[in-house]
Amino acid sequence: MEGIPEYINLLSYLFIAVYMLSVPLETTRGAIIQTLGQWNLMGRALLANFVIIPILGVIIARFFNLPQEIKIGFLLLAMAPGGLLALQFARVSSGNRVLAVALLFVFCLLAILITPALVLSFFHKEGAGKLPFAWLILMLLLLIVVPALVGRALQRLIPEHAPKLGLWLGRLSIVIFIIAAVTAGKYKRPAIELMGTNGIEAIVLLIVCSWVVGWLIGGPEIRNRKVLAISSSMRNVGVCLPIASSYFSGTDVAVPMLAFSGVMIPMNMVFALVTGRMARDKEETAGATKA
Repeated sequence: MEGIPEYINLLSYLFIAVYMLSVPLETTRGAIIQTLGQWNLMGRALLANFVIIPILGVIIARFFNLPQEIKIGFLLLAMAPGGLLALQFARVSSGNRVLAVALLFVFCLLAILITPALVLSFFHKEGAGKLPFAWLILMLLLLIVVPALVGRALQRLIPEHAPKLGLWLGRLSIVIFIIAAVTAGKYKRPAIELMGTNGIEAIVLLIVCSWVVGWLIGGPEIRNRKVLAISSSMRNVGVCLPIASSYFSGTDVAVPMLAFSGVMIPMNMVFALVTGRMARDKEETAGATKA
């Protein structure tokens, strides 16, 4: 099966960096830290993504009786939240984008720390390759932490121009996202075909279950429910693929990861478009009516 070309991966990384740069420019000082301090909301998000959804993944994998290597890749996805492209769908759905950034940072950090440990605990095998721990930490710093810090610095240096700059960077991130998604499609199609009907049904069911779990634990605010539903369903292919390539080289463990990426993007685009139009908080609805 043909792998995804490096230039497409670079486009995806560029999208994340540009998006993470734009958000601090469009938000007030301390908004992200304030969101991280909402212990109840963040605790429910962690419970859903590191306990409930992994358990659902195990149940789904057993129900569909997935082949061993496919099952390993599927379960790694169920255990690793923090899909990077969730940021774009948070924008499309008119969700709480500050919460989306906070969740991305927490989910990615914990996924990088926890997923390799889970691999060694549950999927350890003799003669396996090395886990790409250093690369994952570097990815977290370069794609998420550094752009966010630069954006915050620019927001302080040019407060009068920061919102407009953030808006245009956000629009640029949309263009980059569309190019990356379209060009990657043909490389993910073979993986979808290799999964077979059972495998695709398992992926679709996990995404739908993740939507339900995220929506139910999102609390009273609709904009938070949208983000939690999307963020929970977008599993962290960016963390899982390097592990599959280095630790499980020569196997089909990467197949469900590529297939999942090919399925979760169009499904979440539809979900984001529908919820963006139909589900809104009362304050948002009132503001739109007045406008």
